[in-house]
Amino acid sequence: MIKKIESHSLRDYLVKEKNLQNENGIADAVREIIHEVKGSGNEALLKFINKYEEKKLRCIDEVLFNQDFLEDKFNSLNDKDRNMLLYMADRIDKFHNNDIRLFKEFEDDTVEKYGYFLRPIDKVGLYAPGGKAQYPSSVLMTGVLAKLAGVNEITVMFPGKIDDLNLMFAASHLIGAKSVLNSGGAHTLAAVAFGTETIERVDKIFGPGNNYVSEAKRQLYGEVGIDSLNGPSEVAIIVDENSSIEYAAKDFLAQAEHGEDSRCFLIHLPGFDLNQFKESLKKNLSKSKRKKIINEALKNCCSIEASSLKNAISLSNLIIPEHLEILIDDIDLNKMPVIRAGAIFIGTEASAVMGDYCAGPSHVIPTGGQGRFSSQVSLNDFYIKTSYIVTSKNSYKKNGYKTLLDESINIAESEGLWEHANALKERDN
Repeated sequence: MIKKIESHSLRDYLVKEKNLQNENGIADAVREIIHEVKGSGNEALLKFINKYEEKKLRCIDEVLFNQDFLEDKFNSLNDKDRNMLLYMADRIDKFHNNDIRLFKEFEDDTVEKYGYFLRPIDKVGLYAPGGKAQYPSSVLMTGVLAKLAGVNEITVMFPGKIDDLNLMFAASHLIGAKSVLNSGGAHTLAAVAFGTETIERVDKIFGPGNNYVSEAKRQLYGEVGIDSLNGPSEVAIIVDENSSIEYAAKDFLAQAEHGEDSRCFLIHLPGFDLNQFKESLKKNLSKSKRKKIINEALKNCCSIEASSLKNAISLSNLIIPEHLEILIDDIDLNKMPVIRAGAIFIGTEASAVMGDYCAGPSHVIPTGGQGRFSSQVSLNDFYIKTSYIVTSKNSYKKNGYKTLLDESINIAESEGLWEHANALKERDN
């Protein structure tokens, strides 16, 4: 059901797996899609939606929805669903609300003032996966932050059948989306990156998706900004002899049901009953409504035995998982080695599923080891930071202003940029 990986072989296993993912021809296919959508706009977008999403559209307006439509969908929800979305949005807002200082100013003995200010990105595109399920949580995880930041225009994108997406449309209303494009894949990202006859281009794209979506974001970066390259969802779960086998098994399956390419790692310490864990997996899987997806995903999943908690952390740090669960109580983070993961859930009652929904932090998290250089989406990602300095004749009264000029002139001349030096010499009077 799941593979057993020896701890000393984990690094080689991860490298081999990465190489296999890179040999699937996705890059070339995405490049062709982007090129065609850039050149032909709605015509190409319509063709790819019909081809890849099994629709029979005659015009793009059939999948492009405005604010009135979104408001109607929100108002049509029953109280339970409406309150569910409001609660989730409130939890996300609460976590991020104090995350940003929009303006900071300093004074020193060199210039009059210097500092920075933040301004919201003007237009963003928020992608949410679909097809196998609907994910209003993904709309809220990025959209609440966009609204909180003061983004001017929000375009939401997700695939799926319109009749199955009421929660997605309602969540889009809740975040103040200007429009929703009911399509997915590389063709949709290309459309919002370049704009078409009826779709406005955006400045930055956020949100998780499949390998085609991730590759499209990679190729479109520079034309638009992106949050990160989110690939297949993943979790690493660290357990010891006191951890609940049933919790670990159910969390394992919860992650696996995201898609056939999901990856799950069980890192178990001595004393944990691996055989009983596997039995629990089988028992719970037999009752699952998403058995087919999970069965495929489990082929990508494995168990690894660790000699100690410190060793378990070291193994997890090789993976740098999107989600890391440490189902062990009394963990003192200050006494732990550095932990490298997108999001961490600690304690016997913790679960990555809490992070998927209502804990508060964003569930848009780097995958595939990218946590070594990037972070989960935060409010900061929706701003552009601009620095400034203020100098005038009053600056000559500052003790350090003359030094600032002299040292800058020296650096300019050492680099051979003589006009840089001359521009400052003119002020040195």
